[in-house]
Amino acid sequence: MRFYNFLSGYTLAVILLSLLLALTYFGTMAQVEVGLYDASEKYFQSLFLIDKIGPVPIVLPGVYLVSALLFLNLLLGAIIRARKSWKRPGMLIAHGGILYILLAGFVAFHFTEEGSMLLYEGDRADEIYNLTDWSIEVARHDAEGKRESAYVIGEEDLKPLWKKGARRTFFAEGMPFEFEIYSYARNISNSKGQLTGLPLEKDRTAFTVFEGGEVIDGLAIVPQETSITREANTPATYIKVKDSTGKVHVHSILVGANPFAPRPLTVEVAASGAVVQVPSTNITETDSGGETWSIDLTRSRYTLPFGVELEKFEKEDHPGTARAREYSSDVYRVDNGEATEKYHISMNKPMRYAGYTLYQASWGPPGAKPSDRLYTSLAVSRNPADQWPKYGTYVISLGMVIHFMQKLFAYLRRSARSREKKEVKP
Repeated sequence: MRFYNFLSGYTLAVILLSLLLALTYFGTMAQVEVGLYDASEKYFQSLFLIDKIGPVPIVLPGVYLVSALLFLNLLLGAIIRARKSWKRPGMLIAHGGILYILLAGFVAFHFTEEGSMLLYEGDRADEIYNLTDWSIEVARHDAEGKRESAYVIGEEDLKPLWKKGARRTFFAEGMPFEFEIYSYARNISNSKGQLTGLPLEKDRTAFTVFEGGEVIDGLAIVPQETSITREANTPATYIKVKDSTGKVHVHSILVGANPFAPRPLTVEVAASGAVVQVPSTNITETDSGGETWSIDLTRSRYTLPFGVELEKFEKEDHPGTARAREYSSDVYRVDNGEATEKYHISMNKPMRYAGYTLYQASWGPPGAKPSDRLYTSLAVSRNPADQWPKYGTYVISLGMVIHFMQKLFAYLRRSARSREKKEVKP
């Protein structure tokens, strides 16, 4: 009972709320040094973390664990243990709203799908790209170059390759070859997006700081410092494509592609099992009865149940500057290949359909001149708990209104009785 009383008591509630305050401060300040995503993973998505106060390392619970304990504390103390009475329904309702918001955070963390969609005017798309996670897609193509089947190696399978010297071989039933990935570099670009980590062989100075580098077709991978803006990183890796006997047929470099210019490694697999590299612009079925396959290092992507067509993108700058003051997109929803309903997406007006929300995120290309063609960047989110915090706020507000109205009426009654006593004197 002492343990139960502690879990449901005010003492634990004060401790947890104080920890939330401190962790929010530490996590916000850490974004300056390590970036938004790394700070979020360390402070807000973890059970425990190690931080420093000056030179002293300390172990702290993460916001995920603190939020779970706070949910338990409120459930036991404010709902189960609290006295149930029609005289105090407001606080019960308000605490129920807080529990609802905490539950919304749990659902959003585990089940949200997020990505980005980049469109020029007149373009259509039904896929979104994750800005931070990368994957390797291995696909078979038909005679017209369309993908018939695909195998996806996700971010979790690529993370072990971040370690220096790590190698992994991937294969699957139905894939007529296997391939080895090694010397995986998380970033080969600089802050301007230039591939400084993919120098030409003639630039010998670049190899003086790189141990064990290989030169393939005059290029080599030289890892660069990862950016705290994780979406700005461009990965690259060496790849060896082998047949069933382990013989290497293709030795090449995979460079992280972007949504506008994916350049997959394309190979032809003959009936004999031989694998030959072909130009990526010629993804067609082979004449010899073999198959054409592509291997692409690309941002993780998901297919939407509908398409989006950008009709018009508008950008308004601050007077006398090149800084955007406001930008918006006029888009059509595409169903079964036909443009249907029209939407206007602006900074505070998203498009909502079929459980997905499309926000106006940004535009590009960076540093575009007035005459350059612009594209829109739409952030796409599928969050089952998207509207739950709003509903939870309504519930909390209702509970607080009921509580304070009851307090007000109780005060007015006491005041009225007090005045009656003063008027009735012996």
